[in-house]
Amino acid sequence: MSMDAVTMDLFSTAPAPAAEPVHLVSWGLGVESSGYLVEVLSDPDRHGVDPANMIVLHAVVGSEWTQTYTDAEQFLLPLLADRRVRTVQLARGGPRDSDGIVVLDDTTRPHRVHRRGPWTLAEESRLSGTVPQLSHRRCSLKFKGWPLDTWIAANLGGRKYDHVIGYSVEETARAKRDLVYATATRTPVHPLISWGWTREACLSRLLAEFGVIWKKSACFFCPYSGGRSLENTLTRMRENPDEAATALLLEEPAVKLNPKSKLYGTHSLLERLVEDGNHIAVDLFLGRLEQQPWSVYDVRRIHFAAKNDRARKGTSWRSVRPLFTGSAAEARAWLTQAGPPDRDDRVWMRRQDDAAFYPRGEHFLVATTAGIAEKRRASFAEQWARIVGDTLTNGPQ
Repeated sequence: MSMDAVTMDLFSTAPAPAAEPVHLVSWGLGVESSGYLVEVLSDPDRHGVDPANMIVLHAVVGSEWTQTYTDAEQFLLPLLADRRVRTVQLARGGPRDSDGIVVLDDTTRPHRVHRRGPWTLAEESRLSGTVPQLSHRRCSLKFKGWPLDTWIAANLGGRKYDHVIGYSVEETARAKRDLVYATATRTPVHPLISWGWTREACLSRLLAEFGVIWKKSACFFCPYSGGRSLENTLTRMRENPDEAATALLLEEPAVKLNPKSKLYGTHSLLERLVEDGNHIAVDLFLGRLEQQPWSVYDVRRIHFAAKNDRARKGTSWRSVRPLFTGSAAEARAWLTQAGPPDRDDRVWMRRQDDAAFYPRGEHFLVATTAGIAEKRRASFAEQWARIVGDTLTNGPQ
């Protein structure tokens, strides 16, 4: 991949400790952190901040709404450049931590926000056949927290820094949890809470400065956008049908492999867009779906017993193996030769039995978009044979 980025040298010599802590700001492009930057940089002396001692860090996840990028470029970057604030944009170098991070930009004259790095959350979702889940925030930790922490450790070393995070008054509980991560060098700072600023106050500040209503920062396939933010999310998807269709193309294979993997928990994004009458986005998705290469996958799951309780389900392991790849029509035809699909477009080879105890196994074939990587744990075949009594080579080839 050709990119105007350089791989960060994780073994570079750390700067010598300075008397004044670095004023480090995590900028997610959203309302709160952008509101903080506008307020401070409009009058840094009043807030006791030296722009020359500031570093603004932005972790590039790769699936932000286009409007968020363009607003940040039009309004915030000129302010950062005018104050000559060091602005660093970085991203994961690959799916493994050993791939390191890549610095996409490190300048005091920023002029554009990078849309993606070498490895994005969307790519990871597509390869694994999953979408982010409401049950955890591992995607944020992996694509934001870890790259930022890695850069800080390599570039600040033992130098003290005040780490500014834009938690508003409504997020006091999150700010309290952040205090746990204070160290001898890191001092968590939450100025918006100290100022008594709500999210609405940040919106008002940005509106007064730029004359625009700042939009919420989020991936366009974020599962948390289906809760209290659902109405705003549906509006954005009506305004941006291309991004809505892209999100649907990520959700489709995840739901085919596991009907419980709907983006919004009990509801899928597709269901929400149909309810909203967003025919443009849905039709765009359906058209693209038929144009994609498709595969038929052999999917097996082992559901182990919970610790010390065989009547409760514990962890689950999944094996995914592509059996056939072709057009959508060819994949559907191949699948029906194996048996009649159910309403979830699965052909069942083995359902979970009705036994009262775990572990249990299930096995089905399903057709959906191609590109999901073959995956199974090293000992999956051994456990499958022990629990189910057959081998992974059984079934259609």
